Amino acid sequence: MSIEIKNLSFVYGAKSAYEKRALEDVSFTIKDGETLGIIGTTGSGKSTLIQHLNALIRVTNGSIVIDDIDLSQKRINLQLLRSKIGMLFQYPEYQLFEDTVEADVAFGPKNFGYKKEDIDYMVRQAIELVGLDYYEVKDKSPFELSGGQKRRVAIAGIIASRPSILVLDEPTAGLDPIGKREILDLVKRLKDSFVKTIIMISHNMDEIAEYCDHVIVLHEGKLIYDTTPEELFSDKEKLVGTGLSLPHTVNIARLLSEKGVEINESCLDVDSLVNAIEKAVPNE
Repeated sequence: MSIEIKNLSFVYGAKSAYEKRALEDVSFTIKDGETLGIIGTTGSGKSTLIQHLNALIRVTNGSIVIDDIDLSQKRINLQLLRSKIGMLFQYPEYQLFEDTVEADVAFGPKNFGYKKEDIDYMVRQAIELVGLDYYEVKDKSPFELSGGQKRRVAIAGIIASRPSILVLDEPTAGLDPIGKREILDLVKRLKDSFVKTIIMISHNMDEIAEYCDHVIVLHEGKLIYDTTPEELFSDKEKLVGTGLSLPHTVNIARLLSEKGVEINESCLDVDSLVNAIEKAVPNE
C-alpha cells in the first residue's frame, strides 16, 4: 500500500492575523514495506504532515493518495482509512482512558464494528504481541502500570485492528535507554508481522539511522531531503543549518578515521560500527 504525496501545502489560520505556513509544496512517495523516518527541528512541519495521513487535518492544497483513497476528495471513508492507518501520538499513555487494559485495547476494534468474538481475539493477540501477559494485565487499570507498560498498552490499542500502516510520533520520547530499546525492538517485530509500512518521527538520529531505510528532512515546512539514511549521513555538510546532528555511531567512525583508524563503510548502528573497527584493527 503505497502513499503518494504531491505538492502538499498547509497554512494554519489562513487569511488571519495568525496565519502560519506549516507545509509548502511537499512531494514524496512512501513505498509499500518501507520504514520511513521523518526528521526536522521543532516547527518544521512533521506533525502537521502525519496528521494529514489519517485526515485529522484535511488536505487543502495538493494531494495525498493512500492505496486507492484520495484524501483530497471532500468525501472520504474515514472508517476505512483509519482501519488501514494506525497512529500513535507522542506520549500516548496520556491518552489511555478506560478502566481496564482490556477495555482500552478493545476501543478501536469496537469502533470499527468488529464482532465481540473477533474483538476478544484481537485484543488478546495485540496485548501479547507487545510483550505483555494478557491474563496478568487485562483487568488492571492502565494507570497502575509502569511508563513503558503504558506505552505498550497504547500501542496494543493501535495495532488491535491490524493496520497495515503504522505512524509513530516520537515513540521513545520520555523513556529511559532500556525502555527506548524495548519499544524500538517491538516496532521491528510489528514490521515482521502484519504491519507493512512504518512512518516514524524522531529527534534521535541514532534511531533513524538504525531502524529506517528511507528518510525525509523537513525544514521550515519545506522538504529539503528525500533519501536513505546512508546517503543523508554520509556528508555532515548536508545537515548544516537544519539544527540536526549526525548519529553517534557516524561521529565515532569519523573521529576514529581522523585518528588514523580507517573506517571504510557506513556505521549506522552499534553492531556495524564494531564490525568496522574489528576490520580496521585486526587482532594480532
